[in-house]
Amino acid sequence: MTGSWQDAIAGDELQRPSAAAALAGLRERVTAAGVHEFCASFSPLSPALAPWAEHTTRLPEPLRALVELLVLGREVERAPAEAALGRLSNELLALGLLAAGPDGRLSARGLVLRFVAGYWLLVDRPQANPVAYFGDDSVALLTRLAPRPGGTALDLCSGPGLQALHLSSFAARVTAVEVHPAAAALSRANAALNGRHERIEVLCGDLGGPVRGRRFDTVVANPPLLPFPDDFPYPLVGHGGADGLRMTWRVLEQLPELLAPGGTAQLIGTFVASRPDPRAVAELETWCRRSGLDGLLTLVTFTPLAPGNALFQALVESAAQAAGRAREEAAAAFARSLDEQAADALLAYYLLLTPGPGALRVVDLAKPARRSMWHASGIARPDWI
Repeated sequence: MTGSWQDAIAGDELQRPSAAAALAGLRERVTAAGVHEFCASFSPLSPALAPWAEHTTRLPEPLRALVELLVLGREVERAPAEAALGRLSNELLALGLLAAGPDGRLSARGLVLRFVAGYWLLVDRPQANPVAYFGDDSVALLTRLAPRPGGTALDLCSGPGLQALHLSSFAARVTAVEVHPAAAALSRANAALNGRHERIEVLCGDLGGPVRGRRFDTVVANPPLLPFPDDFPYPLVGHGGADGLRMTWRVLEQLPELLAPGGTAQLIGTFVASRPDPRAVAELETWCRRSGLDGLLTLVTFTPLAPGNALFQALVESAAQAAGRAREEAAAAFARSLDEQAADALLAYYLLLTPGPGALRVVDLAKPARRSMWHASGIARPDWI
């Protein structure tokens, strides 16, 4: 297949009225075929494609062709794809969202289609180095959002735009900011795919830079949040610095200037912890007092993070693969970073910020993560956390 979706949508084709019409047609086509029914049959907290793929042989046409092509991101024969899409196949080829190979087979250029809480979302196929990232944290944040009806909303680190789509169901006007140009372009496509392109403004830039001087009733951020050694490269969407909080602190520093009077903010993230008390909690207490915002910090899970355990190995493998470096080199860098911080666990949290005198409340639900890092479980926890 020729090229990736990032190369194909580098121009302004997706901003044209004809693109919005084609994407609206795609929404109608996949909905009529029942693609949303298939997607909603699987947990949105498990974005891996393998369990989905097992069931494609049971699907009737044209549903099967659309699932193979768009949901699973597979190459498919042109005839069944065109039968399922009709004239839209040529329009999507022209927009760069589909590609035809030398053998005539069609692909979605590495994109897959998701249906989440009523929203259609084009994202990167699950991989080590995504640009348009979608994961269980994306869904977990969406379920906690409480935007002010009729107000203005800002989605920072917007990626493919899931949070912006949800905000647009409540706020009168939504602005999404994404640093990667291709992800920003795809976010615009997703706004059109859901008929929200007139309510969602997508800007390409670094955090609050593109909206300097503007204030919002609701600010939402899903920043890069995984802990990675500072001296070891990792994909932009995941690198939260050695403690997982580097980008979060940048968001927090800008919040007082971004929030309108009475405005609220919702963040999601992780940070490494050490016995007996997570240092980050004390730092957040200090920040709340200084910023004049009340914080509600909800700790939902913790996961052991040390050489040899599952999370450590997963992070090492992911970083080594993305950076093209030896696993042993990545493992040594991770172990060194954790040792320097005296850290042996990763805590997942949500942070709600509201107007107030600057107090931080902590709700500690953190027990060992089970199926999801982002939801509290019922397993007993050690005394130290």
